[in-house]
Amino acid sequence: MYHPRFYGDFYEMGFKYGSLLQQKSVQLPALTQAKAEFGTQCYQALQRFYPELIEEIKGFSAGLRIEEAFLGAFVAGIGVFDMTGKCSAFGFRNTNAVVFGRNYDMLFALKQFTESSLTAPAHKFAHISQSDLFLGRADGINEKGLAIAMSFVNGTTIQPGITFHFIIRKVLENCDTVASAVETIRSAKITSANNFLIADKQGTLAVVEAAPEGSEVRYPQYGDSFVCISNQFETEKMTAFDRGGLNWSKTKERYQKLESTLSAAESIDLDWAKEIMSDRCVCLNLKKEKFGTLWSVVADLKALKIERAEGKPKIDNYKPETRLDWWLKKKSS
Repeated sequence: MYHPRFYGDFYEMGFKYGSLLQQKSVQLPALTQAKAEFGTQCYQALQRFYPELIEEIKGFSAGLRIEEAFLGAFVAGIGVFDMTGKCSAFGFRNTNAVVFGRNYDMLFALKQFTESSLTAPAHKFAHISQSDLFLGRADGINEKGLAIAMSFVNGTTIQPGITFHFIIRKVLENCDTVASAVETIRSAKITSANNFLIADKQGTLAVVEAAPEGSEVRYPQYGDSFVCISNQFETEKMTAFDRGGLNWSKTKERYQKLESTLSAAESIDLDWAKEIMSDRCVCLNLKKEKFGTLWSVVADLKALKIERAEGKPKIDNYKPETRLDWWLKKKSS
C-alpha cells in the first residue's frame, strides 16, 4: 500500500499525483466507445457536483501527460461496470467514544494498487482515506471526526452520474456532521447501487442506501447504538432495487455477524473493533476466488485516533495512522 501526502490547491495536488505516476510509467487501459461515452457524461456531471475536483483532474492530466478529456472520462466512470468489491463496515456510539470499523474486500491482484492518502486541499477538511481508484476514495476519516465508508450492492440500474468514490471525496472535504453528509450524498445523481455508512464524533450514525432509482436513510433502530453494512439493501423501499446473487461473498452472513455482535455489546473500544473486523466471518479470505480483505481501518472519532491493517487484518497487525495529526500540527504552527 502506498502512503502519499497531498496538500495545497486542487490543481497542485493533481499535478503532483500525476507526475508521480508518470515517473513510474503508469499506463491507463483503453476505453471502449461505450465506456468513453459513459465516462464523458459522468465527467460532465462531476463538473456540476464538485467543480474543484475538475481542477485536480486537470493537474493530474498535466502531470501524467494525458489528454484531460480522456482522463476525465476514465476517472469519472471508473468502478461502475466492474463492481467486484464486497465490503463490511460499522459505526458504534459509546458514552465516551464513537467507534468506526471498515474492511475493504477485493481481488488480491488489486492489492498492488491500494493507497492510503493524507489529503489536505486548501480551504477544505483534511482527511486520511483509502482507495484503489486514483483520485477517488473508498473510505476515510476527516479532521472533524467524520467517517464514511461505502459498499457495493448488486443494483438493477446503472446511469451516468457521480460515482461513489467522488461522493466520498466531497463528503470528507466538506462535511463535519452526518446530517450534512446525508444531504450531500442525496444531492448526487447516483451512478450505481451503493451503501454509504457515515458516523461523526457527536455520535450520530446513519446509512444511506442509494441507487439511480432513489435513496433511503436508516439510523440505529430503537435501543441500538450501531449501524452496519455489507452488500445488500436492508430497507423495504430499496430492496426492490437489489438483485442479490452475492451469496458467494457471504454478504448476509457478514451482516448478521456484525449485527449480532454489536447488538450484544454495551460498549466497544478499538481493541474490540479489531477483533470484530478480524473475525473469520467478517474478514473475507476466499482463496479459490483469490479474493479477500485488502485493508481494514478502525477509529475512535472523538479522539481522532485511527489504526489500519494492510492486507488481511489480525488483532495484532493494525498500526497507528499519525499523518493527520502531523498535518494538523503543521497547519497550526
